[in-house]
Amino acid sequence: MQSFLNVWKRHPVWFRWSAAVVFALLSVLAVISATVPSAADTAGPIGLFLGGISAGVTFLVGARHLEGRERVSWTLVGIGLLLIATGVFSVALISSLTEMAAFGPPDILFLGGYAFGIVGFALLPQVASDWSVRLRVILDGLIGAISLGVIAWLLVLGDLLGRLQSFTAWERWAGSAYPVLDAVAMIVIILVFVRRSAYRFDIRLLLVGAAFIAQVVADLAYLESGVGRTFAEARPIYALNIAVLILFFAAALMVRSRPQRREYADRRASLLVLVAPYSLAAAMTTLLIVRIVQARLDTGFWALLWGTIAVGMLVFIRQGVAIRENRKLVERQRAALVSSISHELRTPLTAVVGFLDLVIDKENPLSAGERDELLQVVHQQARYMARIVSDLILLARGSLDSIDITPAKVPLEDLLSSAFATVDSGRASVKVESDADLEVFVDSERLQQLIVNLVSNAIRYGRGRVDVVAKRVGSALVIEVHDDGLGVPKRHELTIWERFERGAHRLDGRRPGSGIGLAIVRVVAEAHGGRADYRRSERLGGSCFSVTLPQSIVETHREKLDRPVQVAG
Repeated sequence: MQSFLNVWKRHPVWFRWSAAVVFALLSVLAVISATVPSAADTAGPIGLFLGGISAGVTFLVGARHLEGRERVSWTLVGIGLLLIATGVFSVALISSLTEMAAFGPPDILFLGGYAFGIVGFALLPQVASDWSVRLRVILDGLIGAISLGVIAWLLVLGDLLGRLQSFTAWERWAGSAYPVLDAVAMIVIILVFVRRSAYRFDIRLLLVGAAFIAQVVADLAYLESGVGRTFAEARPIYALNIAVLILFFAAALMVRSRPQRREYADRRASLLVLVAPYSLAAAMTTLLIVRIVQARLDTGFWALLWGTIAVGMLVFIRQGVAIRENRKLVERQRAALVSSISHELRTPLTAVVGFLDLVIDKENPLSAGERDELLQVVHQQARYMARIVSDLILLARGSLDSIDITPAKVPLEDLLSSAFATVDSGRASVKVESDADLEVFVDSERLQQLIVNLVSNAIRYGRGRVDVVAKRVGSALVIEVHDDGLGVPKRHELTIWERFERGAHRLDGRRPGSGIGLAIVRVVAEAHGGRADYRRSERLGGSCFSVTLPQSIVETHREKLDRPVQVAG
């Protein structure tokens, strides 16, 4: 609603007053059509004509300010609405001169306008994606749409379309075309909403989608009442049709509001979204089984049989696409892991080999101080490689869904000192704030690995400042690592905890990383019954990764130490 009001305020005052008058007139005409039966045949057509003209012209004018496929899409929707308005005028003119059937030649304008609207809606642009992702979305939509169509035909449309067979060709053609377009409209709605999900919430899609759904309901109701009757006897639901055009008009007023890429955190697909198409397929298959058990081999049985076969073939194709996607994902993860690990190991190995060559070179012996300095560097690089190997061992032992821990009582200061002894800070300034004499009940080896991973990431992706906070919150131990970097983009806030996932740096070779550090942090925290979280750092403005371990405090003496820490390097 706020988005609509913001766009509403951008229009000139005269335009807002004109639009308000149109909304008011359409609302009044819809109420009259619904509550005053004697005036419905007058108020209804007027409302439909006014709504179609107003929405169509507004779409055409608004689309002129857009570019590319957005402009083409909304222009087609506007043309479709103008065709519908022309159809309303034609029906009103013909019915005033002579009696006409509920379905006939004027339906060409309605069906043409409906088709223009569907095509325009389907052409809305989407964020670029792999062809296999698009194919999977299309297959999911087809599976749900075919299942829904067969069930609807069995329960409602079969009898109605059967009654059309005894009427004129115009009635059969027009009456059969509406359900087909309704089914296409439902497929298009599903596909557009799914493929445009990478944009911010687009109120235009909501309004137009709601309008199409309401139109489907109005079509089915008119088909039920109009088969074999005259237009006067059919009694269209004018109020519902006018409500459809009110929704289109509201969307037309918003057409200049261009969608932006969304900044929401990526989440796993909703279970409801995944199972909805297959729930309809399961319902269709159940109806087929019931028909077989009842030995009802009628027309409905054959419709269910062929529908089940078609859906089965689509499911088979869809699984093939999914298998291909999973295989490509595994290959990408393996390649990324090999590339990252080889990149991370190559540099320290090169330094170790080079420095050791200098140390053992008898022709050019080094002084004791120079030898000690080189050996210290070798020691640091060896610890760095040991940490990488430790991560790989943890990865190789399982799927990172769970690990075994051996908790023991350990002083927090000793735990932090041991962890920082294996961290190479480079030129970064690392500051530690912790409670003195605090003892915790944790797996010290795993927790050291957790701290090392968080601090190493903060050094790698920060700009030179890192704050580490270890504190008591009730009976829980809370460890926070702050940095002054750019932070994690919103869309990656959830996915960074997955293994091999490096967020915005997944393709950045200048910042090496295996993509398993945060996955290990998460699983270690969960193994202790705790959790790992991310938020923007209120201290340094970059990232803040925190770990909360409940029931981990043994004892503390309220004294707090706030000091810079000496780390390797």
